[in-house]
Amino acid sequence: MGDRHRRFVWVLAGCFCSTLLPVFILNMAVLNATLGNNQMALLASQWQQRTHGSTYAPTLDGHHLFKTLRLNDRAADINTVVFGSSIMMGITQQAFPRQFSLYSFTKNSNPLGSVIAEAEYVQQHFANVRWYVVPLDWSLGFLYQTMRIRAVDLSLATAMEKAADRSGGRAPLLERMREAISYPRIAALAGTVKSILLAGNKRAAFREKIIQVGSDEYTCPDGSVGKDFDSMFRGLCAGFSYDGSSTFSYLNRVGGNAPSLILAALEPGSRYTTELTSAKGEPNPRFLERLATLAKAATRAGGGLILVMPPLLPGMEAAFLRNPQLGSALDRTKQALADWSRREQLTILDAGQSERFGCLPEEFVDQHHAVDSCYKKVFQFLWRQEPWPVGLLAPPASGLHQGQESPQ
Repeated sequence: MGDRHRRFVWVLAGCFCSTLLPVFILNMAVLNATLGNNQMALLASQWQQRTHGSTYAPTLDGHHLFKTLRLNDRAADINTVVFGSSIMMGITQQAFPRQFSLYSFTKNSNPLGSVIAEAEYVQQHFANVRWYVVPLDWSLGFLYQTMRIRAVDLSLATAMEKAADRSGGRAPLLERMREAISYPRIAALAGTVKSILLAGNKRAAFREKIIQVGSDEYTCPDGSVGKDFDSMFRGLCAGFSYDGSSTFSYLNRVGGNAPSLILAALEPGSRYTTELTSAKGEPNPRFLERLATLAKAATRAGGGLILVMPPLLPGMEAAFLRNPQLGSALDRTKQALADWSRREQLTILDAGQSERFGCLPEEFVDQHHAVDSCYKKVFQFLWRQEPWPVGLLAPPASGLHQGQESPQ
């Protein structure tokens, strides 16, 4: 190696040691104490049960342990459970009438096959639960997946056993290392360091945000108390509320970026087009069969199954329907669901064209995550239907709620 190349290597190594290495070391120190630490999920759950506040817990398992603990703690005072992935996390208690007391058992990247298994477990083991809110989501392809529906165990005993396991709960070293240099962790650390530097008592701020187990308690914008048990997004009320919903407070809203995001969604190879076209718009019949069985059991128990096609960014689904290939596949999906719902005497709330319900781009954080204000408009439409009609239920183009014209 020549002197010039050797100098370049040393300069590169020096830049790394002076910039990324301190970030890596600090993030690793934090992640060693939090990521995959099942005890943190238990502490967060116990704190929320005691205070009814908002909390953020480590997310290695997609919130499964935390949400299972919370579901069991809330079992005595709920009669409705919302299932699904983060696409349904915007659904809050305020979107439902008083006779529905709900908990949102939504988790990151939770597919429909897992949702069905979870709903079946709740139906068999949670006597108070009568109503089940389940997404029929085409946009991420969950409706078309061919995964097997495997039985789950959501018991408190199993959750507590996992929370007490100090040997297998920690994330593997390589996974922690990858997470330490991921953009979200680096961005979160930058925000944390900035807040420490701006704090009046920097030593106390460093202890709270880096060293101690959980943040100090603070007040959220809605007046509720907050406390976070992960280093990510501390002090932002970015976790879960007492009803299990999320405010997505740490994410920017779409606003004027809607047209470009819709164009990106229409691109061949996007997450939205790939599953739709590969399945030719045909829902998994096994999923529908199990949901129909669940609906019958819920009806016999005095409740029911509330099926929702989640709201999408205003103008997005309309753009898909105008596309010859994509529109044909999506029409096939909607026709299959309409035929199935009429045959099984079920109601499906089709909120895909969210603009018909009055939802705005400012009520989305991306193409498929709607916040609580949009979901309130969607469910308000459902509650006005007496009785609920059978089949796909969506407002006409004029709508009961007049929102802005959808992006082209």
